[in-house]
Amino acid sequence: MNQRILLVGNPNCGKSTLFNRLTGLKQKTGNFAGVTVEKRSGTIATNAGEIEIIDLPGSYSLNGSGEDKKTLTRFLMNREETDRVVFVLDAILLERSLQFLFQIMDLGIPIFIAITMKDLLFKKNIHLDLKKLEEELGLSSILLNARTGEGIPELLEKISEESNFKLGERIWNWDKTREEFYQKLISKIESESPKDSNFVLSNGLKILSGETLQKELPGLELFTPELNNYIELEFQKEKLVFSYQDELIQKSFKIKEIISKVFHSKEAKTKNSISSKLDSIFLHPYHGMIAFLLIMAMIFQALFSWSEIPKSWIEQFIDSFSKFSSEIIWKGPFNDLVAEGIIKGTGSVLSFVPQIGFLFLFIAILEETGYMARASFMMDKFMGRFGLSGKSFIPLLSSAACAVPAILGARTIEDKKDRIRTILVSPLITCSARYPVYILVIGTIFSDEMIFGFLSIRALVLFGLFFLGMFAALGFALLFKKTFFKNSSAYFLLELPEYRIPTLKDIFYSVYKNVKSFIINSGTVILYVSVVLWFLANYPKVKDQDFSIQDSYAAKIGKSMEPIIEPIGYEWKIGVAVLSSFAAREVMVSTLSILYNTEEDNTNSLREKMLMDENPKTKKKVWNFWTGLSILVFYAFAAQCFSTLAVVRKETGSIFWSFFVFGYMTTLAYVSSFVVYQMGTKFFN
Repeated sequence: MNQRILLVGNPNCGKSTLFNRLTGLKQKTGNFAGVTVEKRSGTIATNAGEIEIIDLPGSYSLNGSGEDKKTLTRFLMNREETDRVVFVLDAILLERSLQFLFQIMDLGIPIFIAITMKDLLFKKNIHLDLKKLEEELGLSSILLNARTGEGIPELLEKISEESNFKLGERIWNWDKTREEFYQKLISKIESESPKDSNFVLSNGLKILSGETLQKELPGLELFTPELNNYIELEFQKEKLVFSYQDELIQKSFKIKEIISKVFHSKEAKTKNSISSKLDSIFLHPYHGMIAFLLIMAMIFQALFSWSEIPKSWIEQFIDSFSKFSSEIIWKGPFNDLVAEGIIKGTGSVLSFVPQIGFLFLFIAILEETGYMARASFMMDKFMGRFGLSGKSFIPLLSSAACAVPAILGARTIEDKKDRIRTILVSPLITCSARYPVYILVIGTIFSDEMIFGFLSIRALVLFGLFFLGMFAALGFALLFKKTFFKNSSAYFLLELPEYRIPTLKDIFYSVYKNVKSFIINSGTVILYVSVVLWFLANYPKVKDQDFSIQDSYAAKIGKSMEPIIEPIGYEWKIGVAVLSSFAAREVMVSTLSILYNTEEDNTNSLREKMLMDENPKTKKKVWNFWTGLSILVFYAFAAQCFSTLAVVRKETGSIFWSFFVFGYMTTLAYVSSFVVYQMGTKFFN
């Protein structure tokens, strides 16, 4: 039987960083059998042979109705006989970590403790007595720094020896009356799996006391009718109640006793620490919001100013590579397909990789430094006015990278109505796929003139589009709460992590992973669409007649759409680009590149060709201010991502919600673009 080690711990305890350190890039992801909660696994080579490491979802408890908590609990209780647990314990948040550890110990599973945040203990001048902690818990442990890799070789050596994993046992007690009753029940239970008895019994007693927990929990068959009758009689006689809140209190007594023995602070400097000073700004109701806006403004400015040089390098390389391929491939349709269709079509989107890379870089920095959690905390009250709790903020903000993982992240929201409401509005948040479109259009119709001394007009427009998507999401969340999902939002519990200086390795890995995903996912779709569009833009060709793109299949398709798209300011080329981008938003850029490169002029850039293009009907410029603004608004709202619609169907369990998302977002996009273009051209031209 394969050896498996299960990584268990709280969110933000360093568990995923430790997993990355142990497995490197030899990882794979997949869902637990029969459910949509994701797990990661990898392998490590030790003295004892190859061991599989499974990174389980971070959690604060094994109780709860969330899909991730249910799945984690079932997985641990239905584990294989040889499974062992490495519990990742946050040294700075020891009390919270021990609450969860006590539950894992109640399962009776072999445990080894990996204690993270060694560097923060040093910075705070706190000494952790490791030997005393091991004595109190009855478990072996190691202190390490997962971010820098300090202690990782020693950890690998420890976990390769089975003797270092100790069987977790219950070390906390109820008060005298309930503990005596509890011990009587333990003696009455006959179980094939006594190792789980403490955990199952505690949960069973809480359920019988009226707690809403996982009633389908494995092992509750221990509660036979005879045992239930006995418990009910004793409950009535003693008037006993076993609640989750009481359990936390009883555990807290033991935890505080342990902490007083193992922690020794050399110098109390929390009050005047840098963290406190930063929090006084970032968590302030007014200063915090100003700081958030300034941070986002600087990010959007950087997306334009920092990426221009690498973007121009990529464009020059694409042009050179296109010319090179046209010279070495025999002349004919295949030459044109490769040079103009495939290379320039896909290259037009690849030239935006620097912007996408910087976006993921800034998101990674905000997460690694601990600022993202503070932004969530600060926004909780604000989002509550729109019917969303702070639990929804992190999925919504992560939509800035991609709506798909954001929707998957909504699994942590326990209330079903709150979760579906978050899923339905997540696609409205500006995602990375929109940025190539935004940057192309904004760079075409807006100047790069600086305002306020540090922010360009282009960055300000991009900044505005981000908030347009955010406020649209909040507005529809409120609408859905008032109509389809009438319930009160769940409370928001969040532990603020310590401020950290991010390591280059972690930042690089995060950016590399996300950029690679963007290129692979976008590139595949763009390649297929580019081939089709090249054919539509270059055919049919009639013998002995000069070819014009106005006579192409693409033009015929686009012109057939003009009765629908002319009211929002588009002509046929834009119509074809919009239609093709329903496969993926960024395809719009490659479509325009192919349509404009079909023409004879190959000396100007795509933006220059767009600015020179004239509508043959009106003899006016195709790309004017109001048309550009109409396009930006359309792409801000339209549902143009099949992957997002597929994951909505998967996460909600109904295809109805996929059609609903596509319908309401596309309608919103068209109506908004219509209003912008018609009002703009009638009253401001």
